[in-house]
Amino acid sequence: MQRTQQRLLIGLLAAVLVLGGAAAASRLMGGPLAQSALGATHGALGSGARIAFRTVEPGGRVDTASFTAKALGVEHLTPAQLRGQLPGWTMRGSSASGVTFAPAKGGRPLYVGMAQGQVAIFFGPPRYGWIDQLTGIKAGTLAPQDASRLERGVGVASLGAAWQMLAGLSG
Repeated sequence: MQRTQQRLLIGLLAAVLVLGGAAAASRLMGGPLAQSALGATHGALGSGARIAFRTVEPGGRVDTASFTAKALGVEHLTPAQLRGQLPGWTMRGSSASGVTFAPAKGGRPLYVGMAQGQVAIFFGPPRYGWIDQLTGIKAGTLAPQDASRLERGVGVASLGAAWQMLAGLSG
């Protein structure tokens, strides 16, 4: 019964968004959009939910990476809690099967940092983001100032920007 109610609520929210915008939807749901059908009032994602990250590279090419909630270790989180862990990303959709994120306007959704002794590109900040790519650039080959910067994580707007930054590393 709860699953049916969730689907009806999400359908109603989608209709309100199309007809009246996010502010009306937020009022209808009794508060900020974060507490609506995309938010914490609903249950956890579950292990089979898909988490998709979509970015648009210069030239308009769309790049999508998709993971299961279990693979990312976030199956216990609600969509709103997951969104709270991803600065620079905005939730573009939520359904019973998962959530889709896209870069927030002006955001820096990808990060370059360190993982497993090498430079990596992350979705979200390295301390609680997820590895998209290990670059093969070993931490020991970096200049001390670059290694220090990457230990903290550096936000970038796209994969292209990440690789451009990596090309400029000294070491």
